[in-house]
Amino acid sequence: MEQLKQDQVTEKLLIVLSKHLKFTADPQTIPLDRPLDELGLDSMGAVNLLLDLEDSFAISFPGSLISEDTFRTAANLHKAVYSLV
Repeated sequence: MEQLKQDQVTEKLLIVLSKHLKFTADPQTIPLDRPLDELGLDSMGAVNLLLDLEDSFAISFPGSLISEDTFRTAANLHKAVYSLV
């Protein structure tokens, strides 16, 4: 996969993330700093999101990044995904 710029990662991440949030469907309305569990992401959804992110970005999350903190906010997820692309 070609190197993605930070804004491209953000846009793609929010599109993928929006598919897994129960309380928001529009990627442009996802607040980066709001806890994802408040937007409807539960533990099973987080697993599905992880798999979807790995497929969408052609990356593999190392065990050290599979944590509650990584999946707490969209900003945390962005940081993790951007470090892997």
